Amino acid sequence: MTDSTTLTAPPGAHARRRGDGWRLVARGIGQTLITAGLIILLFVVYELWGTNLYTEGQQSDLGSSLRHGWGTSAPDITKVHIGNVPIGAGIAVLRIPRFGKGYHMVIVEGTDYESLKKGPGHYPETALPGQVGNFAVAGHRTTYLAPFNRIDILRPGDAIVLETKTKWLTYVVKTIPAGHGYPRVPYQEIVDPSDYAVAYAVPDQPDANKQPTMKLLTFTSCNPKYSAAQRIVVHAELDSVQPKSAGPPPALLQGA
Repeated sequence: MTDSTTLTAPPGAHARRRGDGWRLVARGIGQTLITAGLIILLFVVYELWGTNLYTEGQQSDLGSSLRHGWGTSAPDITKVHIGNVPIGAGIAVLRIPRFGKGYHMVIVEGTDYESLKKGPGHYPETALPGQVGNFAVAGHRTTYLAPFNRIDILRPGDAIVLETKTKWLTYVVKTIPAGHGYPRVPYQEIVDPSDYAVAYAVPDQPDANKQPTMKLLTFTSCNPKYSAAQRIVVHAELDSVQPKSAGPPPALLQGA
């Protein structure tokens, strides 16, 4: 007797196998997208919060080093020649009452990537605090403690205070009127990232070699937030200088 038993696939089996293949592909794509999403989320978390931890540590080290230097015979930064400050070194403590009573950051020498991870950075070729010329400083707006996160809220009359070894320097945000070789410089500007004239010794002057006569301060940061499409710029002029032995300046005592 011949065995006529055959292995015949039940109806619809081939269709199910084809459907299973598509489901496997879809499942794989879904898992890949979920993984990619988690990686992006972790990156965003690091950029917004993880970088803050790094900068906090760097600021603590810079503050300690700066205070140690103030205890030596080294000259006040206002007396130092441009170019004689090491890149990455702390040069002064920045306080901006408009940003809150507890706001303070050590300004770092240099605007390269590594320096700006430590805190707001001084453009090395510009004037030092309290000197004739333009003390220009760049800072992150959304990462690494975002020192200039709220730069857009600064208004004319706002104080920007620098603490050096022996002095309190108070700059006041203002529009610089035209005259004495200066063009009119608005207190706030939105410019192209390639516009470096805002940080010249005489801001917005086409001639980069124009000799300054005023003691100015310029802040620059990315604009809008989370974008580098533009640059937001704020200008201020030195208003007063007083010895630290006389106590904090009025701008820091208001509301104390």
